[in-house]
Amino acid sequence: MRPRHMLLPLLAAVALTATAALAADKDAKGVVAVRQNVMDANAGHITAIKVILTELPDRIGLVPAQAQAIADDAAAVPELFPKGSDQPPSNALPAVWEKPDEFRAAARKAQELARKLAETAQGGDAKATLAAFGALGKEGCGGCHETFRKKPPQG
Repeated sequence: MRPRHMLLPLLAAVALTATAALAADKDAKGVVAVRQNVMDANAGHITAIKVILTELPDRIGLVPAQAQAIADDAAAVPELFPKGSDQPPSNALPAVWEKPDEFRAAARKAQELARKLAETAQGGDAKATLAAFGALGKEGCGGCHETFRKKPPQG
């Protein structure tokens, strides 16, 4: 068994993500605040998975719970974007409401890929888990963000 200090990088990443999430959402209200916090939580799960896979590969057993949380959130994503919830500081593009079927399909794809990541990690194969993690990032989260989310400011 590894010493507990091996978990410090993971805990630090989660704490930093949580702190950033609280600061970023202070102006959001209602469903916009809810969805921003859900997305920030998912960013924390992604960060935790990345730390596990790159720094703590012997802790791969921690990945399924993180991935399942992302899958559960993805299932609820369409409900977090009701019509009329595009008020600032929303980062959603009009395409969310103009192409609702595509938006729901993108959320289902992210859910599917997060579940696949959880299943793959349960098998203990770090290389396969890393590939599934990459697919979730590129095709799941990234695929949705590319079409339905405003580009973050460069700087």
